[in-house]
Amino acid sequence: MSSPRRLPAWFVLLIAPAALASEDFATAKKLFEARRHPEARALLERIVATEPNNAAASHLLGLTLKLRNDPAALDEALRPLARAVELEPNNPTYLADFGGTSLQLAGRTNSIGAATKGRDAMEKAVALKPDHLDAREGLVQFYQRAPWPIGSSAKAAAHLEEIRKRDSDRATVLGVMLKTSAKDYPAAFKLCDEVLARTPASYIANYHFGRTATISGQQLERGLLCLRKCLTLDPPTPASPTHSHVWQRIGNLHERLQRPAEARAAYETALKLDSGNTQASAALAKLK
Repeated sequence: MSSPRRLPAWFVLLIAPAALASEDFATAKKLFEARRHPEARALLERIVATEPNNAAASHLLGLTLKLRNDPAALDEALRPLARAVELEPNNPTYLADFGGTSLQLAGRTNSIGAATKGRDAMEKAVALKPDHLDAREGLVQFYQRAPWPIGSSAKAAAHLEEIRKRDSDRATVLGVMLKTSAKDYPAAFKLCDEVLARTPASYIANYHFGRTATISGQQLERGLLCLRKCLTLDPPTPASPTHSHVWQRIGNLHERLQRPAEARAAYETALKLDSGNTQASAALAKLK
């Protein structure tokens, strides 16, 4: 019986780097999912350095850098996220994550350039994948919050209606923002309660109940309970309010309840999670 044929040495050398890179990426992904972000970052940076055309590694590196939550994190994260989009310009996930991060940076720096880049990337994401609800949610929030001429209530409503066709609960909660902006607080609370009755662990419904409480001055204790619930959950999208924002809102409610010590502690926690949270730092300075 003839012995098994051995692969030529040149072929082994050819496939070995690709196989190792694939194994490294799988390891980095596991580290990321286990929240071992510094280790994931180190491995991903090595992969990207040796494989500059690896879109998946660039994308995951961007998400890892973003989780650092310091003032430079968003800027640093955008570079690999943009590279992933450059390599795969029709990947809706890469577009949405780049767009959401750009919008977060715009919200922090008031950069029109970052805002329009983020908007355009997310619009392309939903054009490629109409069911990409995370991107549509980001666009609803962008168009609702952005000032004229880049903001648009009509465009926010159009994306909200597309979400409603696919996920009525999600659309209902996003509609809370519109009611709150119109100062129709009873309607805003009612919309949140409708979702929470069906989905008590809805991050967005809990957050917006708390947010509406801080803005209206109504249902303050219930608002605190909802915001504390958010701290036990993960933000569902890159454009969603972070835990730093949740702590900031908790501080707002404690101020309304005449609890300055608790408000101060909440603002300080918000800044520990994200030192670039300007609303928390301004509130803390005013409190002192």
